[in-house]
Amino acid sequence: MKTSTDRILTTHSGSLPRPKPLIDLILRRETGTAVDAQAFEAEAAKAVDDVVAAQVAAGIDIISDGEMSKPSYTTYIRHRASGIAPDPRAAEQGRNIMLGRDLLAHPDFTSQQRNFGSVPFPGCVGELRYQDRSGLDRDIAHLKAAAAKSQPAEVFMTAPSPGILTRFIINLHYPTEDAYVAALADVMRHEYRAIVEAGFLLQIDAPDLGSARNNQYRHLTDDEFRRNIAERNVAALNAATAGLPADRMRLHICWGNYEGPHTHDLPLLKIIDIAFKARPQRSASRPLIRVTITNGKI
Repeated sequence: MKTSTDRILTTHSGSLPRPKPLIDLILRRETGTAVDAQAFEAEAAKAVDDVVAAQVAAGIDIISDGEMSKPSYTTYIRHRASGIAPDPRAAEQGRNIMLGRDLLAHPDFTSQQRNFGSVPFPGCVGELRYQDRSGLDRDIAHLKAAAAKSQPAEVFMTAPSPGILTRFIINLHYPTEDAYVAALADVMRHEYRAIVEAGFLLQIDAPDLGSARNNQYRHLTDDEFRRNIAERNVAALNAATAGLPADRMRLHICWGNYEGPHTHDLPLLKIIDIAFKARPQRSASRPLIRVTITNGKI
C-alpha cells in the first residue's frame, strides 16, 4: 500500500453515483427483466472510465470503480454464488432487521424516510457455492482499463465482509447463524483473492462491526454483541483472507449512511479493539482501518 511523507493521500469509501442509463439497466436486471448483456457491459465500462477520470481530476489518489456495475455493495453477490434468490420471507425479515433502535425511538422521523423502491430482498435459500466469477472478471477488466488511461496513484476494489452479508442476504437455509457466516466466508474468499491478485487494494466493507449493533442485533447488550457477533465476524473475515498479504487490504467500518438520528450508535471505543484483530493492516502495530464519519459523528 502506497504511503506519502509529503501529504495525506486521499481516498473515499467506495460507492459513487451511477449514471442514469446504467441505473436503469441495473434496476431492470434486479427486478427480473431481461437485459442485453453486451449493452450492460458497454454502459458499465463507460461509467467506470468516466468515474475513474473524474476521481483523478478531483485529486483523489487512491480510486475505485465506484461499484458501477453493482446494485449495492452487498447484494451483487447473488449473481456470483448459488443458493441466493429473491424470497418473500427474506423481504419480511429484512425490513425488521434494518429497523434501528434510533428509528424505533423516533417514529416521527421514520415516517419521513424515503422508500427506496421494489428491488427484491434476496435470501439464502440453499447451499452457498461460488460458481460464476465472470462478473468479477469483467469488473476487474473495466477498472484496469480505466486506471491505465487515467493513471491514479493506486486503485482499490470493494467486497463485503461475511458478517455484513448476513444482514442483506437473509439466512433461510443454514441451521445456525454461525454456520451461515462460515459459508459466506468460504464464498467471499474467492472475491478477496481475485481482487488482490489483480493488483488492486482490497477494501473489505464491514459495517457489521459498527452499524449492526443498532439494528440487526438491537436485542443484544453491547457486551453480547462484542463477544458473540463482532469477535465471530472478525474471525470469519480472517479465515477468508488467510494467505493474502495484510498490506494489500484495508477494512472499512461504519455506522450507516442512512438519513437517521444516529442516537444509538455503538461508540468507537467499544469496537475498535476487536476491529484491530482483523488481518487488513500495514503492520502488527499500525492497523489500517477506515472509519466513516456519518452526520458529523464517528
